[in-house]
Amino acid sequence: MSQDTDTGKRTVIQDSLTTPSGLAAAGLVVLGLGLPYLPGTGQFEVFLTAQILAFAIAAVAFNVLLGYTGLLSFGHAAFFGGSAYAVGLVLRYTEIRELFVLLPIGILAAAVLAVIIGYISVRHTEVYYALLMLALSFLLYVVTVKLYTFTGGTDGVPIPSPTVAGVDYVAAWGYSGFLQGVLYYAIVLAFLVSIALMWVFMNSPFGLTLKTIRDSPDRARAIGIPVVRYRWYATIVSGVFTGVGGVMYALLNGHVTPGTVLHWSRSGELAFMAVLGGVGSFFGPIAGAGAFILLRSEAQQLTEYWHFVMGLVLFLVVVFEPAGVAGLVKRGYRKANELIDERRRE
Repeated sequence: MSQDTDTGKRTVIQDSLTTPSGLAAAGLVVLGLGLPYLPGTGQFEVFLTAQILAFAIAAVAFNVLLGYTGLLSFGHAAFFGGSAYAVGLVLRYTEIRELFVLLPIGILAAAVLAVIIGYISVRHTEVYYALLMLALSFLLYVVTVKLYTFTGGTDGVPIPSPTVAGVDYVAAWGYSGFLQGVLYYAIVLAFLVSIALMWVFMNSPFGLTLKTIRDSPDRARAIGIPVVRYRWYATIVSGVFTGVGGVMYALLNGHVTPGTVLHWSRSGELAFMAVLGGVGSFFGPIAGAGAFILLRSEAQQLTEYWHFVMGLVLFLVVVFEPAGVAGLVKRGYRKANELIDERRRE
């Protein structure tokens, strides 16, 4: 029995890695690992890639709810910003600077928020769930702004560079060396571990149960699945990994404010990334995060009306390519295989 199970797991892994999305993701991982050493790569390119990876973690986590559970959330800024602020406040009021201590603190903060917010919200579905998540997230935003003597208000809190294994690499190598030699790879490691864990969760009985709930909640209840409880679990899993992305973003950005990490628009951006990449694909939101960050960076340089450009892109994707970037990749992969088959027949 165990041998059959192991064989089944290997088959699932092989099938996932040989899909267009899986192959593209594997190629990007290899490219990402060597990025700081590529000719012509500077601090800006490394920073931008690290930012993409941080948001990719959060976007995939967001898709645990939207793509796998069928729940739309406008409150993920609470998890993203809550973890970022937890790290910032610990750095501000304590002597703790160790990266491997700060990360669990941020994750714990996101988990606590996810447990509380999720417990309140999951008893409602569809638009009511989305609005409750938005309301509770906005409440956290307002509290953070009002407690300015503790949180810094709208000015936020600075995030000094952490130590790693007790070593202050900024003092030893300078910020550029720390970014390209330490922080970047810490974010890459967090990305790989987070994506791997979420992939395991979504391909386990837990993930299959979420898909059953997404496809037919009534049928799930009829066969004995506690729908509300599993939606709560999904919210917690999603919130925890969104918190990982929030911690990485805070350490990379060096400063957090309510407007940059807790505002409702941050939740909207995660939804944008998931839709742009393709909510029907596990790896789609990773591509969506990359496309979103790069597109926004270019649009901001070209025009002050970059919000219009981003809105237009979202409109075009929803209307003409609902499957997102993942859908385009799959279609291109399929056509390429068809051409190869035709040439072989000739």
